[in-house]
Amino acid sequence: MYITSETAQYVDFDANIPNIKLKQPLKKVPKELPKPEFMPTKLVRVSDMTVIYGSHVDIGYCALSYSWNQSGDMVLNKVKGKYERIDEGRHKVIDHDHKIRRRGKKNKMRRKMKYVKFEGIIQRICQQFNIKYIWFDQMCIDQDDKEEKKREIRNMHHIYGNAYCTVALVPKFTQEKGLKIYQDYFRRLWTLEEAIKSNRLVFVGSDIHQWGEDVVQEENVYHLNKNMSELHVSQILYHAHQRTSTKEHNRVFALLNIFPDIIDKINIDYNQPLEDLMIQFYGHLAKKDITILFFTKTFFILPIQKYSFLPSWTGVHGEHDLDSTSSSFQNYDVIGKTMHVTSEFVTNDQHSNDKVNFLPLQKEDLPLTLDNIDDVDNKVIINYGYLFKYPEQQTKNPKGFK
Repeated sequence: MYITSETAQYVDFDANIPNIKLKQPLKKVPKELPKPEFMPTKLVRVSDMTVIYGSHVDIGYCALSYSWNQSGDMVLNKVKGKYERIDEGRHKVIDHDHKIRRRGKKNKMRRKMKYVKFEGIIQRICQQFNIKYIWFDQMCIDQDDKEEKKREIRNMHHIYGNAYCTVALVPKFTQEKGLKIYQDYFRRLWTLEEAIKSNRLVFVGSDIHQWGEDVVQEENVYHLNKNMSELHVSQILYHAHQRTSTKEHNRVFALLNIFPDIIDKINIDYNQPLEDLMIQFYGHLAKKDITILFFTKTFFILPIQKYSFLPSWTGVHGEHDLDSTSSSFQNYDVIGKTMHVTSEFVTNDQHSNDKVNFLPLQKEDLPLTLDNIDDVDNKVIINYGYLFKYPEQQTKNPKGFK
C-alpha cells in the first residue's frame, strides 16, 4: 500500500467549528524536548533519516505508530516463510508551498508533487511537527535479529511511554471522511498497544491532523487516549478482540506491554504452541482483573472467535463490556482453562457466612455459549462448558459482582 501526504493540513479542534486550512500544524512539538529517564536503544535522526544510538541523543524524542501494510508492498518470502516489505518509492508528497506550471498551459499551475519512499513520508511529517528524533520499528529494530527483536518487544511500554508524543499515521483520515474506527489503523493489535501506552497522540492523515485530546467522544477513539490507570481489562479486551495481526502469536505479544507486570511471566517465542501461549496469557489477565468476566451482547463476528480452544471466560464467545466498572472481588483462581470461584452467601435456612466451592455440572446439562446467559434466572459464570451457579435461595450477591 502506498500513501499520500499533503503539506497543507486541515486542523479540527472543535466539532462545532468548521475546519480551518493551515499551511503548518497549529500545535508543534517544542523545539527542545527534555530528555526522559529512558531512551530507546536506537533512534532515527530526522534531518538525514540516519539511525543512531539513543544514548548519543541529549534531548527527547517522539514515536511512530502505524500499520506495516501502509509502508509499501507486503510480499511473501517463500524461503523465509514470512512477509517482507518492498518499497518501490511510490508514496506521494504533495507540496502546497510550491506550484509548477502545467505542461502546455501558460496560466495553469499545479501543486508540486514528488514520489518518495516511506521514510520520506515520515521525514516530511516530522519536519512539519518540528520532531528531531523519532523511533519506529522498521528502522530501529533489526528484524532479522531474534534476540534484538525480543529485547525491544519487552521495552515497547518504555519506548512509547517516554516519548513526548506518538504520531499515529492514519492515511485514510481525510478532511472529508474524518477519523473513523473502521480504518486500518484501528484494526491492528500493535497500534492498540502503542496508542494506550503513549503520553499523547497526534493522528495524522493525508490532509488533516488532530491531537488525541481534541478527538470528540462520539468517534470512539477517546478511550485510547485515557490514562492507563483508568482502563480495566474488560475495556482493553473490548478493543483487542476486534483487531487482527499478521502473526497469530502477536495476539499476545502485541498486548504484553499494556500489562508490563505480566511481561516477565511470558516467553516471547514465536515457535511455542499458540494455544499454550494464549491460555497462559489470559490466565494471568484473569488473575490480575476480574473485569475479564464483564460481557455484553455482540451482533458481529469478532476475530477472537476463531480461537475456539480458549475457555469462555476469556471472551471468545462474547464481547467485553466497554463501560465496565472496577471490582474488588478476589475469591477466585485460574488453573489452566478452569476458573474456580468461591463466594460468600447467605441462605434463608443458614443465615451464615460459610464459604462453599461451587462444583461444575455435567456438560450435557449446560448451555455452551454466552447467548443463553439471559435465559438463566440466577447469576452465572460459564467456564468452557461448565457452569458455576449460585444457590437458588441466595439472598446476598457475591462481593464485587454486578
